[in-house]
Amino acid sequence: MIREIKKEEIAELIQKVDELGRYLTNHPEVSGEEKESCEYITQFLKKEGYEITAPYGEMPYSFRAVDKERKQFHGKKAVFLCEYDALPEVGHACGHSYSCAISILGALLLKKFYPDLPMRIDLVGTPGEEFVGGKCYMTENGAFDEYEYAAMIHLYNRDSTYFEILASNDRYFTFHGKAAHASAFPEEGVNALNAARLYMEAMDMWRQHITKDCQFHGIVVKGGEAPNIVPEEVCLDYYYRAATLENLWKLNKISENCARGAALATGTEVEWQQRYPDYGEIYWNEYMDQIMKDIFEHVGRTCEDSPGPGGSSDIGNVNLKIPVFHPLLDITGKDKTCVVHDRRFERILHTTEMQKALYDGGKILYELGYLLGTNEEKLKSIKEMHKKYRKLV
Repeated sequence: MIREIKKEEIAELIQKVDELGRYLTNHPEVSGEEKESCEYITQFLKKEGYEITAPYGEMPYSFRAVDKERKQFHGKKAVFLCEYDALPEVGHACGHSYSCAISILGALLLKKFYPDLPMRIDLVGTPGEEFVGGKCYMTENGAFDEYEYAAMIHLYNRDSTYFEILASNDRYFTFHGKAAHASAFPEEGVNALNAARLYMEAMDMWRQHITKDCQFHGIVVKGGEAPNIVPEEVCLDYYYRAATLENLWKLNKISENCARGAALATGTEVEWQQRYPDYGEIYWNEYMDQIMKDIFEHVGRTCEDSPGPGGSSDIGNVNLKIPVFHPLLDITGKDKTCVVHDRRFERILHTTEMQKALYDGGKILYELGYLLGTNEEKLKSIKEMHKKYRKLV
């Protein structure tokens, strides 16, 4: 049986970690600029007895924190992930400041009450979730190869066992035509904007015939120079999403064929590039779902069904290698109108209500860490199902 934790016996610890969450909330740094955030977190963890490797996984402003008392541990290891990048203009409306704090509290609770847990729990700081996909590069560089599973909690407007994210990638199209005076010599021009418009129409026609999990959305980055000049160069920026990487790649092929066809039909030329890595989906199943439901109920929270696909995240790439637990924790009082990336959501982070979310979230990760650290059969089943899905066996 797991040791029950009373809030009053860890009040000092909660206060310390809450101060970390408040610091990050009040000093937001956007993706790629998390220098001070990373420094603050790693200094905090050093004082709590962790040895820091920074950067980690060849990613700027990342880190790995290992309990000094368990440096020589040769058994199985798991990782709690810390996100701490913010958004332009709206700061930590993503909730990453307290998501980071929750991972740290969960690890510290296990360190305090189960110093001999037969699994070592490390903390890894993963910058650039909102932009550039830091975990994609860290995964590629082997940052998670030695771990059994990864876990973190995302703040949201409901309690749910997992975050249903989609596989995702991008294409940046450039259509090339020929400039000419749009009134005096239109016959001498080759209109790149016509090609772009045709591409967009062709993609919209496909919406009826792609699988329901597929999405795409795009913008015109450059549409021409002036109305009286036949557009010579037009650029489109498109994102694609699907329930699986396989469906995503099929959608990419459709998109590329539409671009070729639009160029051929208008006498233009087209080129494209993928500027960001493929984001994987998270694999989830009923077995893992029941584990999380039981844990949420034990800490006094009732999970709702998944709200459906909610964008994409680089944590899907960690899941390409190992199982991932990524539940959602409500901080809004189930106010469905208060959503992530909204200023109202960010304002909640400044309230005293966050201590309860921090406490509950820390306990959820504490219980998950204990369960999978002591129940070898459950961990084995989770890993086997994950390997089968990812075709790693």
